[in-house]
Amino acid sequence: MPSGETLTIDAGARLHFHENSGIIVQSGASINVNGEYSPNQDTLENEVIFEGDRLEPNFSERPGQWGTIWLLDGSLNNTFNHITIRNALVGILCDGNADATENKLTITNSQIYNSASFCILGRNTSIKGENLVLNNAGQSTLAATFGGKYNFTHCTIANYWNNGPRPLPALLINNFIVDENETAIVTDLTEANFNNCIIYGNDNPEFLLDEVEDAAVSFNFKFTNCLVRFEDRNDNFTGDNFDFENTTLYENVIFNQNPDFKDPNTNMLIIGDDSAANGQGNGAFANEVPTDILNVNRTASSDIGAYQHISFPKED
Repeated sequence: MPSGETLTIDAGARLHFHENSGIIVQSGASINVNGEYSPNQDTLENEVIFEGDRLEPNFSERPGQWGTIWLLDGSLNNTFNHITIRNALVGILCDGNADATENKLTITNSQIYNSASFCILGRNTSIKGENLVLNNAGQSTLAATFGGKYNFTHCTIANYWNNGPRPLPALLINNFIVDENETAIVTDLTEANFNNCIIYGNDNPEFLLDEVEDAAVSFNFKFTNCLVRFEDRNDNFTGDNFDFENTTLYENVIFNQNPDFKDPNTNMLIIGDDSAANGQGNGAFANEVPTDILNVNRTASSDIGAYQHISFPKED
């Protein structure tokens, strides 16, 4: 998509990509995807769906069938609302513009599943996410790398990858890249805030703060009212970034309690009556995002994550 142009995709659109294809948004261009809430979640008739062009049942959950949506450095004001992205190599690759006045990428009420590498890979960029559900990636479902600015509220960041081992946790945060000379280039992590979020998966730990320390750059992050999986059984993680008693970094965080997902192996990440997330959200953030991804009001009693909990049907 060339500079100066905006691609607008309206509710109900279905985009199918061949192997190694995708969308590239160049510097000076924008993409705005305007899906709408679908009352009938079995049909998702108003969502916008990005997926591969192999529609046979055997390909419905196969990762890596197409490339990515690539937001190049200099693209601006990219917005996604009520979308599903599935079976890509990287769901969204977002580069640059860490200091943009408006977030380079704003993604709301959306789902990204079955990515061969990353559901979202940010590199020194600015991303805002609300009511976002990520699951099933060969590396991380969310990688906030090379510094930047990241704010996620009422998101479910999970990884239940079962197609072999994966080297990274569900959430990766770092402030560097390594160049061709194997030298680390370090930049500011201006902010990385996770509010009322679930960060969980089938590995442990499921988030990693990988900082190259440099007195000249910042590394700012905070988890507030989150449910996370992080068990440091062998004392591998030390230092100030992993001081879980420091309330300027970790406030009202719940560790290693059951999120009670309906079926994470099939990307059903709504939570049930037994979830440790129930009623544990911070009300101020719930008021900022007053309905969940299914349009259920959360302001009276806020659950952590993208969904308010439901009662699962009893098994016979």
